[in-house]
Amino acid sequence: MTITAEAPAAPATVFHGVEEIDDNRWYLIGNLRLISSSTVAGVISKDALVRWAASLAAKAAFAELPTIVVASRVKPCGNTGSKCAGEGGHEPAARCERCPCQQCKACIARWIANRHVEHTARRADEGTRVHDVAEWWSYHGEIKPYDADIAPYVKSFEAFVAEYGLTPDDFLVSEAIVVNREAGYAGTCDGIVIFHADRTDAAAKLVARVTGIPAKQAAKRGITVVLVIDFKTREGEGPQFYPPQALQLTGYRHAQTIRIKNTDVEQPMIPTDGGLLVQLRPDGVTARLVLTDEDTYRDGFLPALATAKWVIERGPAAVSSRTFVLPETLAARRRKAARETPAAGDAPATESISHPAA
Repeated sequence: MTITAEAPAAPATVFHGVEEIDDNRWYLIGNLRLISSSTVAGVISKDALVRWAASLAAKAAFAELPTIVVASRVKPCGNTGSKCAGEGGHEPAARCERCPCQQCKACIARWIANRHVEHTARRADEGTRVHDVAEWWSYHGEIKPYDADIAPYVKSFEAFVAEYGLTPDDFLVSEAIVVNREAGYAGTCDGIVIFHADRTDAAAKLVARVTGIPAKQAAKRGITVVLVIDFKTREGEGPQFYPPQALQLTGYRHAQTIRIKNTDVEQPMIPTDGGLLVQLRPDGVTARLVLTDEDTYRDGFLPALATAKWVIERGPAAVSSRTFVLPETLAARRRKAARETPAAGDAPATESISHPAA
């Protein structure tokens, strides 16, 4: 058994104009700090992720039964929650007297409970590398060298472009930042792609679903549609999609401008006909049209945007013991004001009692 020590969260990480704090992402554009569309979508409860995390802990418990039995007899070290490694401390690989022992009951319980953290980091890294391969193809028309662990997802991406007859020229943009200053958010769009009904049967059926024109007629007429797409990698078998993914794509589609990559140059957002989630899995690929219309933006994305901002920016103060003036403090102020009230005939004096904003 290998226990990976938890790295303490840094106050903020800024990389290429993107700031990340506690898994929340912000785009720094000019003098603006815009919340990311993915963070907005993340405010929606994901019961499936909770069940997944619990299943990982259960599997780890069964796989490490001998370790658990031994740990149950070891006195807690008292350092299980220590954050001595990382920023302001020693290197994660080093050890000190304040480090968790990684052998007692408390340490092993924490390790099992946090299995999903390690798996989530691994999956995020895999997804980033798969996106890099897809982006390279959209610019160069070839698959660049990639690591063996993402081979199944790369094969699924190749199957996707073949199934819909796509070429690099069909990617109008790839990995571009979209911005909505009025609403106060931004995001990184995987691509805006034009689909041609006359390329393949799958493309004709996709165009038909978007336009309502029968597939054969759409192919004969050479009808095209432009869709904003988002690639998702899934480790399990079979397609599985979630409502927050549609909200994320909705934010991209309703952005006001789009920035040319690695520049400060912006242009109006490219008009699109809809949104498409492309799920890449070891057992295949599924392209799923999702609702990204005005109703979804108004009734789904914008309320989630407001909730995300409140939770992140004002939520902590809403439960802080220092948010409100204590009742005894208010009473003392009122008594003082009463003592200082002028006698009859004097000019009235008032004192404004301000309440800190919640």
